[in-house]
Amino acid sequence: MIPYISSLRIDGFRSFKELAVDGLGNVNLITGMNNSGKSSLLEAIRILVTGASIKSIFDILDYREELGVGIDPEKTYLPTEFAPFCSLFNGFPDLQSSQVGFTIGATGALPRSFTKISANIEWFVRKTDPERPSISYEPAHVDLFGDVDSFPALNLTIGGRRRVVPLDRLQRRLSTRFDADIALVPCVYLDPFSSRSTSQMGAMWDAIALTDSEPEIVKALRVISEDIQAVSMIGSNERSSRSRTAIAKSSRYSLPVPLRTFGDGVNRLFGIVLSLCSARNGVLLVDEIENGLHYSVQVEIWRTIFRLAKDLSVQVFATSHSWDCVRAFQIAASDSPEDGVLIRLSARNNTIIPTLFSEKELEIATRDQIEVR
Repeated sequence: MIPYISSLRIDGFRSFKELAVDGLGNVNLITGMNNSGKSSLLEAIRILVTGASIKSIFDILDYREELGVGIDPEKTYLPTEFAPFCSLFNGFPDLQSSQVGFTIGATGALPRSFTKISANIEWFVRKTDPERPSISYEPAHVDLFGDVDSFPALNLTIGGRRRVVPLDRLQRRLSTRFDADIALVPCVYLDPFSSRSTSQMGAMWDAIALTDSEPEIVKALRVISEDIQAVSMIGSNERSSRSRTAIAKSSRYSLPVPLRTFGDGVNRLFGIVLSLCSARNGVLLVDEIENGLHYSVQVEIWRTIFRLAKDLSVQVFATSHSWDCVRAFQIAASDSPEDGVLIRLSARNNTIIPTLFSEKELEIATRDQIEVR
């Protein structure tokens, strides 16, 4: 399998003034100290693979609580009022001083339209055509603070196509026709706390229920709890109904019980494997993958991830700062050394430096207790 992303270049995004990573594998573990850019790297990949969809950008900002206060589309705003959006750009720049932007590019098996994305925050004015019901956006005058009709927007270039997304639309998560036109590569993101609730997994479960992926879920869960015999999802997304809940049939109980009964480890693993199956022919991103997983089961879990990633044609990017997780990853990677790569991010003089370890190099590092977290 040729990785969807074999090399990655990021300029001006979050903590990355510039970052170039070559030689990525099909299963990648990203390590590094706090604030070294691990989560930001996942976000950059997510934006690229989803074609910078409004949903993905909104979810990223919303998760970090960076959307700021509600935006009134009828009001004229000063640049300082959009400060939370500047967190997407390196150095948290001042919108009033200059245009700011980032670029994310990759080589690999991604469709050509996904290989490079550029984003800038610029000021525009709305133009209407009385003969047509459409609205166009044009750059504001140089004296943008004297133009009461000007507004800030993301100016995106994706695969040679340009679109303007007003920040008020982004804040309100209003999709555009452009999003619908993009032939999406499946991209699934799993946050560090997904084991707290199984209800968010309902849509993914519906997509794989009664397929050949369903037995893989049970097989994986038995790594932690051998008594699990079957899993299903009950409930509804309707407000008046019981919320979606994962249940399991177990040899320990006479009736099915909520999957939550088996603890955070089982639920975390449920989320990981279900996300893997849902990302078939695409990309899976997992932040702090070891959360809730005891060190004693991590080798078998990584072996499951390697196997399913290969069988389902999924490229995996996961973060961790756990030595047990790194060691388990190395042991599992030794079964397929061409697939596993560890990327260590280090901050030096306000620059993020990536160091890649092949399976053989990682084996030496773990054997000699060399710090790679």
